[in-house]
Amino acid sequence: MRYIIITTFFFLLACKKKEVGPQRVDGTSYYKEIGQKIVIGCEGNFGWGNASMTIYNSLTKTTSNNVYQNQNNVALGDVLQSTTVFNGNLYVVVNNSNKIEVLDTANFISKGVITGLTSPRYFLGISPSKAYVSDLYSNKITIVNPSTFQTIGSITTGGWTEQMVLYGNKVYVTKKATNQILIVDYTSDLIVDSITVGREPNSLVLDNQNNLWVLCSGGINESLPQLVKINTLSNSVVNSFVFSSVAQSPTSLCVDSSKTTLFYLNNGVYKHTVNATTLSNSPFISSGNAIYYGLGINPYNNDIYVADAIDYVQAGKVYRFLFDASPIDTITTGIIPQDFSFIGG
Repeated sequence: MRYIIITTFFFLLACKKKEVGPQRVDGTSYYKEIGQKIVIGCEGNFGWGNASMTIYNSLTKTTSNNVYQNQNNVALGDVLQSTTVFNGNLYVVVNNSNKIEVLDTANFISKGVITGLTSPRYFLGISPSKAYVSDLYSNKITIVNPSTFQTIGSITTGGWTEQMVLYGNKVYVTKKATNQILIVDYTSDLIVDSITVGREPNSLVLDNQNNLWVLCSGGINESLPQLVKINTLSNSVVNSFVFSSVAQSPTSLCVDSSKTTLFYLNNGVYKHTVNATTLSNSPFISSGNAIYYGLGINPYNNDIYVADAIDYVQAGKVYRFLFDASPIDTITTGIIPQDFSFIGG
């Protein structure tokens, strides 16, 4: 959730439940290409309860907006923070509504709700019986059972946690309000170590050599941003690429399907190969007058999806590009699009 509170006229459309996308006779959706169904999470305005989901069919270039509301006859809630596909379900983290909606990926009908959360941010599935949920205000990671939707424990973190990555029996966690990556042993649910990185780590990915890359914004004009490379065998920093200005605020680190090319937002879209020795000074995709607010790379074909918040009030846009930055399509979404999930079947 970005804390942008905008007063605007808002109303909910009363919609009849309908199926989304091409249907089989059993009522579930089918798609001809793996990775063809893209979930676009739209934050909505803080406090207005107008979070939404847009589903985009990349083969037909067709779009369905307000999918959760249309399929479940109820509004999704306040501020959609993130979505994650895990074990055939879509886990939709609704930050200011303190919950995670669990949806069927075939038709986006609710299967249940995970409650008892304070200000959830990201969901990380570990096994059919264990998942971690990071949190803004609770000073802990909540442990949930993703199959029964029950809260089963917690890990005290002493601060705001954001994105998480699983490698081996370890979970690497961004502790955003500091300059740390926490390392949690998920077999014991204990923090076993931490790694010092740049100020305000916000996103992280693994490369093809299982190195961990962490993007640090530097805070609000506090420190120079950094892109940090960590060896996961020694849990030590092996390289730090430092940005040139504290006014920059890079976010949304992603990696392509080969895990050899990193992408991130810094007004425009930038790319960084894992063997590069310097940061690029020129955007791979220029933002022009757009407000680039979210980034996703389709792991099945490497198409690039960039979200444009426009003015944080009207319906947003998502721009789809080929891997070489050639534009393919422009998608109209809900308010403040920023998150992407790619459904593999």
